[in-house]
Amino acid sequence: MSKKNRKTPPTKQQQTVVNQLIIKAPTRKINDVGSWRNALKSADGGRLNTLFDLYDDLYIDGVLSDSVDKRISAVTNSEITFQNAKGEEVDEIADLIDTLDFEEVLTQIMHVRFWGRAALEFDFTDGFKATELPKKHIDLEREMILIEPGADTGIPYTDDDNILVLGKKKDFGLFLKTAPYAIYKRGGFGDYAQWLELFGMPQRVGKYNSYDTESRRLLEQAMESAGSAPYIVVPKEAEIQTTNNTGSGSSGTSFNDFRKACNEELLITVLGQTLTSVQGDKGARSLGEVHKEVEEGKNRSDLRFAQRILNQKLLPLLELRGFPVTGGRFVFPKAAQELTVNEVVQLTDILDIPAYFLHEKYSIPTAEKGEVLARRAAPTVIETEEPTGPKKEPPKEKEKEPEEIENNDKSFLLRLWDFFVSAPALTVTGAATNHLTLNDTPKSPKGDESLDDRIIGRIDGKGKFDVELFEFISRDLIKALDDKPKRMADVGFTYQHQNDAFRTAQELNIFQFSAAKTLEEIKQLNQIYRESKSFEEFYKKSAELTAKFKTWQQTEYASATNISSASETYHRLKAKENLFKYWQYKTVGDNKVREEHEKIDGVILRADDKRWDKIYPPNGWRCRCYIVPRLKNEVPNFEQLEEGFRQRVDAYLDSDEWDKVKKTGFGINRALLPELFEANQMYIKK
Repeated sequence: MSKKNRKTPPTKQQQTVVNQLIIKAPTRKINDVGSWRNALKSADGGRLNTLFDLYDDLYIDGVLSDSVDKRISAVTNSEITFQNAKGEEVDEIADLIDTLDFEEVLTQIMHVRFWGRAALEFDFTDGFKATELPKKHIDLEREMILIEPGADTGIPYTDDDNILVLGKKKDFGLFLKTAPYAIYKRGGFGDYAQWLELFGMPQRVGKYNSYDTESRRLLEQAMESAGSAPYIVVPKEAEIQTTNNTGSGSSGTSFNDFRKACNEELLITVLGQTLTSVQGDKGARSLGEVHKEVEEGKNRSDLRFAQRILNQKLLPLLELRGFPVTGGRFVFPKAAQELTVNEVVQLTDILDIPAYFLHEKYSIPTAEKGEVLARRAAPTVIETEEPTGPKKEPPKEKEKEPEEIENNDKSFLLRLWDFFVSAPALTVTGAATNHLTLNDTPKSPKGDESLDDRIIGRIDGKGKFDVELFEFISRDLIKALDDKPKRMADVGFTYQHQNDAFRTAQELNIFQFSAAKTLEEIKQLNQIYRESKSFEEFYKKSAELTAKFKTWQQTEYASATNISSASETYHRLKAKENLFKYWQYKTVGDNKVREEHEKIDGVILRADDKRWDKIYPPNGWRCRCYIVPRLKNEVPNFEQLEEGFRQRVDAYLDSDEWDKVKKTGFGINRALLPELFEANQMYIKK
């Protein structure tokens, strides 16, 4: 509707109310808690000017005013729109929202929280204008605007369509609660200033001869003219003893603690917490995040309060004046969660994000044709020195793209082992299994022995440990930590996020496992040595035993790879649980997948479902199952499907296959443990 056709209903008051009021300056005086109590009693009797003058005086406090401004700014800085009955924005109301007068409306709505009341007078003769009416003039009991604070007469506002009055009777706002702490704090600063004046400067002592009165007079004059520091003039024969306060009060600590206590009470009263405004004694980021959530909760409450006032109180006035607001409402849209760059990169794999959105969001100009583009630098390849020995040409393998990882390929524990033990260079990898095998190790300096032969040759029926075998097993399994399985699905999520502390614990576990396996293999070889009747028999049985241990090594290598990868992925998923609400169990989908695992393929559970503590893969030796994170909008009908998914998992947990899995050490979420091999998997009989 155009401004020319807009109606202007007649009102009883032709002259604006604000111009009829007698505005008086607030009374400024020294206030104490007694003043606050008396002002409250006066307000209970209907006389508000004393209490509101006290509010004006205490609002000078920086901490109080800043905390109040934070709550008001959270409302005035929020996006607000007006939607008509069809859910469309109205341009005329959008222009009205984008005015200083509308911001004044939001500010006065928030003042109700702190003063207990607020009033606005609107003028529609030339657009939209809102003027604050002084709070000392608002009489909610008699429903009038007082001409003068404390007066018995005023202007009724109930029938005035230009006046909006907010508040409840006998509600004096949050300032009533903050007033005593602001008074205590102000008085504390005064006491501290006096303390500094008395004890902050050194005391001077002047001594004179008691028989020479003239020297006393001259000494007093000298002390008085030498500065403002305190002084004492006494006879030489007099004894003066000064007792120092050695407690915290002597250094001003008690005053500072008192100041902090007052500030904390002010902040808690207004914001509900402290750490978003002042630094705490403990700099934990988690505490700050909790306090931020408390403040945001109050902000959401303020937004709902402001939205209801606008829709229930302001809209009828605008509709009466002919604004196109019939059937519409003011709305504070929910602010979208801020995403980090890494989260945006992850979302690009599952959502179609226009390039212009990222250019505008991060203020990045669009590259012109022919311009040099910024790219991530290729990671530096760290070359490790091989132990001295006969050179051997490495097998030719297809070059792989360098992958960015968090840790060095060579961990601390492995470098520590290298410092103490120098063993033959194990550089040849098996083509089929992608890891070392016993027969792939280098020959002896004579060129006629493999590691199998060297180990068998050292067996004498008495030895208990073989250092070279231990080094081979441990190096092979540590290599498995970095040999990650192929990624099965492109879901916009970074897999295998390495944690240094977890990696170190896994390496320690590998060394323990390698030692136990070495002891067991040497023990069985010694037993064969003692039972064999000829060297041919001993060599044949020993070769069969080392071949069996070699096969187990391949299985252990694959399991170490899968468990390590699953552990790293699990901790990364838990860190992003607020983004990926659901997890999906997936198999690789080939003919080697176990039948029991196929039955739970595709199951989707909540990320915090306790069933993941049992079925999080791997679920057995050489298990290649994995987890795919899912956003909430990817499973819109999850509530209807959840019970069916749970029943499939529960059926698997009740099966005989699951009992076998538990006996082999895979009956729990291995990602929760820093061990790759449990105690019952370490070749040690209980």
